[in-house]
Amino acid sequence: MTTPRKLKEVLNVRLDEPLARELRRIAATREQSESEVARWLLQYGIEVSRRLEAKRLSEPYEWQKEPADDPWERRPGLVEIDARWREMTDTELMELGLYDFLPSTHEQDDGEP
Repeated sequence: MTTPRKLKEVLNVRLDEPLARELRRIAATREQSESEVARWLLQYGIEVSRRLEAKRLSEPYEWQKEPADDPWERRPGLVEIDARWREMTDTELMELGLYDFLPSTHEQDDGEP
C-alpha cells in the first residue's frame, strides 16, 4: 500500500468570482475539497506547461530552418487542449503502486471461459 504524501508547501491564490465558482462546482461534483481539486487541476496545468516546453525545445534552431516563402508560416498560434480518457497501462499502474488494487481480472486471459 502506498503511503499518502505529506503536503508541506502552502500557496495562497487569489481567485476571481467566476473561477472560484467553477472550482466549487468541480469540488462538489467530485465530492472533494476545493483545495484537493485545485491541487489536481494545478497538476494538469503543470503537465501541459511541461509538454509545451518540451515541444518548443525539440524544434530546430532558427539557423536550421529553411527560409519561409509562405507569409502564413510564421502566423501566431494558440494552445489547443484535447482531453480524452484512456486506461492506464500495467507499467503506469505499477509505477504509481496501484496495480495490486485491481481486481483479479487483470491477470492474463488464457481464452478459457
